[in-house]
Amino acid sequence: MTRQELDAAEIRDPLLREAYALCETLLQEENHASHTWMRDQLPPDRRPYWDAMIAFCGHADDLVDAHNVPLTERLRRYDAFTQDFFRMLHATRQASPATVLGPLPGTPGRRSAGDGVRLVSLAFCDFVHTWRLCETGVRQAGQALRTDITTEAYDTAHALEEYMLGVSGEPARWLAVLLAPRGQDLAEGAESAAISWGFGLQTLDFLLDIEEDLRLGKLYVPLDDLRRCGLERAELESTVAARQTSQPLRDLVGCQLVRVRRYFTAAEGWLDQARPAGWEAIRDSLTEGWSTVDRLTRCDHDVFALTAAST
Repeated sequence: MTRQELDAAEIRDPLLREAYALCETLLQEENHASHTWMRDQLPPDRRPYWDAMIAFCGHADDLVDAHNVPLTERLRRYDAFTQDFFRMLHATRQASPATVLGPLPGTPGRRSAGDGVRLVSLAFCDFVHTWRLCETGVRQAGQALRTDITTEAYDTAHALEEYMLGVSGEPARWLAVLLAPRGQDLAEGAESAAISWGFGLQTLDFLLDIEEDLRLGKLYVPLDDLRRCGLERAELESTVAARQTSQPLRDLVGCQLVRVRRYFTAAEGWLDQARPAGWEAIRDSLTEGWSTVDRLTRCDHDVFALTAAST
């Protein structure tokens, strides 16, 4: 992160500058391609806030997906992380970052892992305050992740959408805030469009990652859809493990693509009508998403053919 980006974002406090810089450093180390692409599309004064959002959500997701850690310990670690964050969120409304965090051993770039996590939380707290994000939405995102620790599948599309509202809908809403003129409310329809965009991308990711998710004991396709397509979960698991598609699996993929098209169409319809300035990155992302839908359609809904071609 450059000094110019921090200056442009009007981030002056030394500890906050360290916290935001750490967020970007962590993301660079993870080689997060989609993060880098979106970051490059944002104006310099928005980039530090994007880094804080992705780094914070990424750490929360890592706690949830630490599958080498017993479930009870994952829940304990996640709860400790979120409780410390919300304590910090409330404290930083009135006190300086240095007062809230207290003395940190070491120097910038040489903090302990635990202090590094708290610095990431500090940066996200500042993002929430600066851009006036709704605390209820932040809590909803956190609760959705916590629920996912103990949830192996979702019975209905509605239940899956409730989960997605936390893990992709809320972050999409935060991005919409970043894309809006600073200090102004979102334009009418912007929030819904951003959430539809996030739902579409998330649903595509569920399809492309189905093999990895099932290995981890997770299924992000509504069980209702499995039954509708004549599939049992055990049959789906064996088919996916063998990477050999079947007609019921093709039908299942097609059913999810119907939803993706609906989500993308809703987002695109608002973009075409409102023509908001600064949303070029979302439109480009939609174009790429539609391209993935088209490729899945052309290969007759064979998700393995698509993922093999991309590796």
